[in-house]
Amino acid sequence: MPTVYPPTPPITRRVALAALTTAAASIALWPRKPRSLASTPRGRVIIDYWEKWTGEEAAAIQRVVDLFNASQSRTWVRRTPVSDIKTKAMVAIAGGDPPDVVGLFSFNIPLLAESGAAMALDELATPDTPPSATPYKPAVQRLLSYNGRVWAGVSSCYTLALYYNRSLFRNAGLNPDNPPRTISEFDAASEQLTLQTPTGDIERAGFLHNVPLWWPYFWPTVFGGSLYDHKNAQATIASQKGIDAYAWIQGYPNRLGREATARFATTYARAFHQADDPFFTGRAAMVVQGPWIASFIARQKPDLDYAATPVPVADLLYQADAPLGLVEADVLIIPRGCRHPQEAYDFVRFTQRQDMLELLASLHGKSSPLLNVSPSFTAQHTNRYVSVHDAITASPRADILPQTRVWQQYSDLTISAFQAIWDGADVKSTLQTTEYRAQSLIDHAVALRARRALLKGSGA
Repeated sequence: MPTVYPPTPPITRRVALAALTTAAASIALWPRKPRSLASTPRGRVIIDYWEKWTGEEAAAIQRVVDLFNASQSRTWVRRTPVSDIKTKAMVAIAGGDPPDVVGLFSFNIPLLAESGAAMALDELATPDTPPSATPYKPAVQRLLSYNGRVWAGVSSCYTLALYYNRSLFRNAGLNPDNPPRTISEFDAASEQLTLQTPTGDIERAGFLHNVPLWWPYFWPTVFGGSLYDHKNAQATIASQKGIDAYAWIQGYPNRLGREATARFATTYARAFHQADDPFFTGRAAMVVQGPWIASFIARQKPDLDYAATPVPVADLLYQADAPLGLVEADVLIIPRGCRHPQEAYDFVRFTQRQDMLELLASLHGKSSPLLNVSPSFTAQHTNRYVSVHDAITASPRADILPQTRVWQQYSDLTISAFQAIWDGADVKSTLQTTEYRAQSLIDHAVALRARRALLKGSGA
């Protein structure tokens, strides 16, 4: 039974500003509207769009913005890059001056929905103007929905795949056209590809789960496990499948040496996506990465002979036509209290068009969130293995991140659990402790939601 906590007061400007201070956000970095609107056509309704992306990703979404601005004469979208975007968006909403559209992550949806900080898209939709005219892949639809309502449009989605060096496979006597499909094949390939010195230092890693250590929560997925029971609001990382996954992980430092694997990971901690990325240089034969890695390879190591395949799974779980995977997404949310909600909705609807979603996905190197993909999308995509990611996203066995407002805290717990297990801690007890702490956070969130619903029902 969930623990009942004292009610939390509604978000106020003071509370929001305190959160901003806690997050160490500098006032100098607060998003500012351009001083001059000379480039804005006269008579347009200006909607402000905050987005977290910078660099090439920002340039890609700006192309979509420009196409929208040119497609009609009523509205003008003004994009502003914003760091620490969730915190600043919550502050702006609490202060009564939010942007009209904000680009966040799918795991932010439960918090904004429960706190009343976002508008559900059905509040603005009509039978003639649905949020999307083209259906999403089921996993993406689940990410955009919460408590039976759709809260966001998708801007991009991604999954993780196994990227491997074909040349190193060939040199090690492995068939580069027959990559590992199961955990036992994966382990055998990794061992054959690993090179160690007589003193135990790793010259080349076949595979290491902490290179990079960016998704410590991912691994139960490939054993058929999950992190969260959505129906019962229960953390499940300590299930038997979760224990099996992390026991498998622990086998790598046990075999190769904890100090040696730690040194190898530390050496390349700041090298990922750079010229000395261990995958680009051949120091790591296999890595689990998102689809964007293809763009970095094209810039940093265009002659690299590589391929991609779904991450291998527990031996009895392999199904060629239904890979296991975890789907995450970037989303577009309309904050409650914004100045121009209907115009913001029109922009979000425009971004959900198939041509716009495929344009952005191609420029970002990602798979399409839509159920139906045009032939030209795959044929002309910047990642020649996008079909691998697309198959994972579309798979009936694809899972999504836990839909709880405390996912980020839960995620942080998996980092320390992973590191403790890598360092030799007992797997079962470590995961049980992690699950207990995560469940305490979840129970607190459930109690807050129930209290908020009670107050709303009583008119308080």
